[in-house]
Amino acid sequence: MSAKKGYFKRAALAALIILPSLGIFFWGKATWVHQELPYIGERYYSAEKKDTIYHTVGDFILFNQHGKKITFQDFDNSIVVANIFFASCPEVCPEMNKQVQVIAEEYINEPQVKFLTVTIDPESDSVPVIMEYSKYYKADLYKRTFATGNKTEIYDWAINDLLLATEQRGADFIHDDRLVIIDKAHHIRSILPTRAPTNRKKMEMIRRIKDDIENLKYEYRKQQTLDKR
Repeated sequence: MSAKKGYFKRAALAALIILPSLGIFFWGKATWVHQELPYIGERYYSAEKKDTIYHTVGDFILFNQHGKKITFQDFDNSIVVANIFFASCPEVCPEMNKQVQVIAEEYINEPQVKFLTVTIDPESDSVPVIMEYSKYYKADLYKRTFATGNKTEIYDWAINDLLLATEQRGADFIHDDRLVIIDKAHHIRSILPTRAPTNRKKMEMIRRIKDDIENLKYEYRKQQTLDKR
Protein backbone atom coordinates (compact mmCIF):
# COMPACT_ATOMS: atom_id res chain seq x y z
CA MET A 1 0.00 0.00 0.00
CA SER A 2 1.36 3.44 -0.91
CA ALA A 3 1.87 6.10 1.74
CA LYS A 4 -0.86 8.21 0.09
CA LYS A 5 -3.42 5.38 0.15
CA GLY A 6 -2.47 4.59 3.75
CA TYR A 7 -3.04 8.21 4.72
CA PHE A 8 -6.53 8.32 3.20
CA LYS A 9 -7.47 5.02 4.85
CA ARG A 10 -6.40 6.34 8.27
CA ALA A 11 -8.24 9.60 7.65
CA ALA A 12 -11.44 7.76 6.70
CA LEU A 13 -11.22 5.59 9.81
CA ALA A 14 -10.66 8.63 11.99
CA ALA A 15 -13.72 10.31 10.47
CA LEU A 16 -15.89 7.29 11.28
CA ILE A 17 -14.83 7.52 14.91
CA ILE A 18 -14.65 11.28 15.42
CA LEU A 19 -17.70 12.57 13.53
CA PRO A 20 -20.34 10.58 15.47
CA SER A 21 -18.62 11.61 18.72
CA LEU A 22 -18.73 15.25 17.67
CA GLY A 23 -22.40 14.87 16.82
CA ILE A 24 -23.16 13.54 20.31
CA PHE A 25 -21.04 16.30 21.89
CA PHE A 26 -22.80 19.14 20.07
CA TRP A 27 -26.22 17.53 20.62
CA GLY A 28 -25.47 17.50 24.35
CA LYS A 29 -24.42 21.16 24.20
CA ALA A 30 -27.50 22.30 22.27
CA THR A 31 -29.08 25.43 23.72
CA TRP A 32 -32.55 25.12 25.22
CA VAL A 33 -34.99 27.86 24.24
CA HIS A 34 -38.26 28.23 26.17
CA GLN A 35 -41.49 27.60 24.30
CA GLU A 36 -44.81 27.66 26.10
CA LEU A 37 -46.51 24.29 25.95
CA PRO A 38 -50.13 23.96 24.81
CA TYR A 39 -52.94 22.39 26.83
CA ILE A 40 -53.94 19.13 25.14
CA GLY A 41 -57.48 17.76 25.08
CA GLU A 42 -60.98 19.17 25.18
CA ARG A 43 -61.62 22.52 26.81
CA TYR A 44 -64.57 24.77 27.51
CA TYR A 45 -65.22 28.22 28.90
CA SER A 46 -66.85 28.38 32.33
CA ALA A 47 -69.04 31.43 32.74
CA GLU A 48 -69.21 30.75 36.45
CA LYS A 49 -65.44 30.72 36.90
CA LYS A 50 -64.87 33.15 34.03
CA ASP A 51 -62.02 31.00 32.83
CA THR A 52 -61.17 28.25 30.37
CA ILE A 53 -61.38 24.75 31.84
CA TYR A 54 -58.87 22.32 30.35
CA HIS A 55 -58.85 18.54 30.17
CA THR A 56 -57.34 17.00 33.29
CA VAL A 57 -56.01 13.54 33.99
CA GLY A 58 -58.28 11.84 36.50
CA ASP A 59 -57.32 9.93 39.61
CA PHE A 60 -56.54 6.21 39.66
CA ILE A 61 -56.01 3.34 42.06
CA LEU A 62 -52.98 1.23 41.17
CA PHE A 63 -50.35 -0.91 42.87
CA ASN A 64 -46.66 -0.19 42.41
CA GLN A 65 -43.82 -2.68 42.05
CA HIS A 66 -43.70 -3.06 45.84
CA GLY A 67 -47.39 -3.90 46.07
CA LYS A 68 -48.20 -0.52 47.63
CA LYS A 69 -51.53 1.08 46.72
CA ILE A 70 -50.98 4.38 44.92
CA THR A 71 -53.18 7.17 43.57
CA PHE A 72 -52.49 10.36 41.66
CA GLN A 73 -52.13 12.12 45.01
CA ASP A 74 -48.79 10.35 45.37
CA PHE A 75 -47.62 12.46 42.41
CA ASP A 76 -49.01 15.80 43.59
CA ASN A 77 -46.76 18.85 43.14
CA SER A 78 -44.82 16.96 40.48
CA ILE A 79 -44.43 16.98 36.73
CA VAL A 80 -45.37 13.42 35.72
CA VAL A 81 -43.99 11.60 32.70
CA ALA A 82 -46.38 8.69 32.06
CA ASN A 83 -46.33 5.81 29.59
CA ILE A 84 -48.00 2.43 29.13
CA PHE A 85 -46.44 -0.98 28.46
CA PHE A 86 -46.83 -4.71 29.04
CA ALA A 87 -44.04 -7.01 30.17
CA SER A 88 -44.39 -9.58 27.39
CA CYS A 89 -44.19 -6.93 24.67
CA PRO A 90 -41.19 -7.99 22.54
CA GLU A 91 -40.07 -4.80 20.78
CA VAL A 92 -42.11 -1.61 21.22
CA CYS A 93 -42.14 -1.54 25.03
CA PRO A 94 -38.46 -2.34 25.66
CA GLU A 95 -37.37 0.34 23.17
CA MET A 96 -39.77 2.87 24.67
CA ASN A 97 -38.84 2.09 28.26
CA LYS A 98 -35.13 2.40 27.51
CA GLN A 99 -35.79 5.88 26.13
CA VAL A 100 -37.83 6.79 29.21
CA GLN A 101 -35.04 5.45 31.40
CA VAL A 102 -32.46 7.70 29.76
CA ILE A 103 -34.65 10.68 30.62
CA ALA A 104 -35.34 9.45 34.16
CA GLU A 105 -31.62 9.26 34.83
CA GLU A 106 -31.29 12.92 33.87
CA TYR A 107 -33.77 13.90 36.61
CA ILE A 108 -32.56 11.67 39.42
CA ASN A 109 -31.90 14.70 41.67
CA GLU A 110 -35.08 16.60 40.82
CA PRO A 111 -38.02 15.60 43.06
CA GLN A 112 -40.49 17.68 41.05
CA VAL A 113 -40.18 15.32 38.05
CA LYS A 114 -41.51 11.75 38.43
CA PHE A 115 -42.05 8.83 36.09
CA LEU A 116 -45.06 6.49 35.96
CA THR A 117 -45.13 3.38 33.75
CA VAL A 118 -48.43 1.45 33.83
CA THR A 119 -49.06 -2.03 32.44
CA ILE A 120 -52.07 -2.55 30.20
CA ASP A 121 -51.86 -6.32 30.76
CA PRO A 122 -52.46 -6.52 34.52
CA GLU A 123 -53.87 -10.04 34.24
CA SER A 124 -50.36 -11.24 33.41
CA ASP A 125 -48.32 -8.40 34.91
CA SER A 126 -48.81 -9.02 38.61
CA VAL A 127 -46.88 -7.14 41.28
CA PRO A 128 -44.04 -9.75 41.31
CA VAL A 129 -43.82 -9.57 37.50
CA ILE A 130 -43.56 -5.79 37.36
CA MET A 131 -41.13 -5.84 40.28
CA GLU A 132 -38.82 -8.10 38.31
CA TYR A 133 -39.33 -5.98 35.18
CA SER A 134 -38.59 -2.76 37.06
CA LYS A 135 -35.28 -4.10 38.37
CA TYR A 136 -33.83 -3.99 34.88
CA TYR A 137 -34.42 -0.22 34.80
CA LYS A 138 -33.34 0.33 38.44
CA ALA A 139 -36.72 1.98 38.87
CA ASP A 140 -36.45 2.80 42.58
CA LEU A 141 -33.13 4.56 42.08
CA TYR A 142 -34.53 6.79 39.35
CA LYS A 143 -37.90 7.65 41.00
CA ARG A 144 -39.68 5.57 38.42
CA THR A 145 -42.91 3.82 39.37
CA PHE A 146 -44.08 0.71 37.54
CA ALA A 147 -47.73 -0.07 38.31
CA THR A 148 -50.52 -2.56 37.76
CA GLY A 149 -54.20 -2.70 38.66
CA ASN A 150 -57.64 -3.38 37.23
CA LYS A 151 -57.56 -3.83 33.44
CA THR A 152 -60.87 -2.05 32.73
CA GLU A 153 -59.90 0.92 34.86
CA ILE A 154 -56.41 1.11 33.34
CA TYR A 155 -57.78 1.04 29.79
CA ASP A 156 -60.28 3.76 30.62
CA TRP A 157 -57.54 5.87 32.20
CA ALA A 158 -55.08 5.35 29.32
CA ILE A 159 -57.61 6.16 26.61
CA ASN A 160 -59.85 8.81 28.19
CA ASP A 161 -57.45 10.47 30.61
CA LEU A 162 -54.02 10.09 29.01
CA LEU A 163 -55.59 10.36 25.52
CA LEU A 164 -53.44 7.47 24.29
CA ALA A 165 -54.04 4.67 21.83
CA THR A 166 -57.59 5.45 20.76
CA GLU A 167 -57.07 3.46 17.55
CA GLN A 168 -53.92 1.37 18.07
CA ARG A 169 -55.03 -2.05 19.28
CA GLY A 170 -53.68 -5.54 18.77
CA ALA A 171 -53.83 -8.86 20.60
CA ASP A 172 -56.37 -7.24 22.96
CA PHE A 173 -53.74 -4.75 24.14
CA ILE A 174 -53.22 -1.06 23.56
CA HIS A 175 -50.03 -0.36 21.63
CA ASP A 176 -48.58 3.12 21.91
CA ASP A 177 -44.95 4.19 22.07
CA ARG A 178 -45.75 7.74 23.14
CA LEU A 179 -45.35 9.24 26.57
CA VAL A 180 -47.47 11.91 28.22
CA ILE A 181 -46.11 14.90 30.13
CA ILE A 182 -48.56 16.05 32.80
CA ASP A 183 -48.24 19.30 34.73
CA LYS A 184 -48.79 19.80 38.46
CA ALA A 185 -52.46 20.64 37.90
CA HIS A 186 -52.92 17.32 36.06
CA HIS A 187 -53.21 18.94 32.63
CA ILE A 188 -51.66 17.17 29.65
CA ARG A 189 -49.06 19.49 28.15
CA SER A 190 -47.26 17.19 25.71
CA ILE A 191 -47.65 13.79 24.04
CA LEU A 192 -44.48 12.65 22.30
CA PRO A 193 -43.21 9.52 20.52
CA THR A 194 -40.19 7.69 21.90
CA ARG A 195 -39.12 5.18 19.24
CA ALA A 196 -37.04 5.90 16.15
CA PRO A 197 -35.17 3.92 13.48
CA THR A 198 -31.72 5.43 14.14
CA ASN A 199 -29.69 6.45 17.18
CA ARG A 200 -29.59 10.03 15.91
CA LYS A 201 -33.39 10.17 15.76
CA LYS A 202 -33.63 8.59 19.21
CA MET A 203 -31.37 11.29 20.61
CA GLU A 204 -33.49 13.95 18.94
CA MET A 205 -36.61 12.51 20.57
CA ILE A 206 -34.94 12.44 23.98
CA ARG A 207 -33.92 16.07 23.51
CA ARG A 208 -37.47 17.04 22.56
CA ILE A 209 -38.93 15.32 25.63
CA LYS A 210 -36.38 16.93 27.93
CA ASP A 211 -37.07 20.31 26.33
CA ASP A 212 -40.77 20.00 27.14
CA ILE A 213 -40.01 19.02 30.73
CA GLU A 214 -37.73 22.05 30.99
CA ASN A 215 -40.47 24.23 29.49
CA LEU A 216 -42.79 23.21 32.32
CA LYS A 217 -40.11 23.74 34.94
CA TYR A 218 -39.55 27.22 33.53
CA GLU A 219 -43.27 28.01 33.82
CA TYR A 220 -43.21 27.15 37.53
CA ARG A 221 -40.03 29.12 38.17
CA LYS A 222 -41.54 32.11 36.41
CA GLN A 223 -44.75 31.82 38.44
CA GLN A 224 -42.79 31.60 41.68
CA THR A 225 -40.92 34.77 40.76
CA LEU A 226 -44.19 36.59 40.03
CA ASP A 227 -45.73 35.37 43.29
CA LYS A 228 -42.84 36.86 45.29
CA ARG A 229 -43.32 40.33 43.85
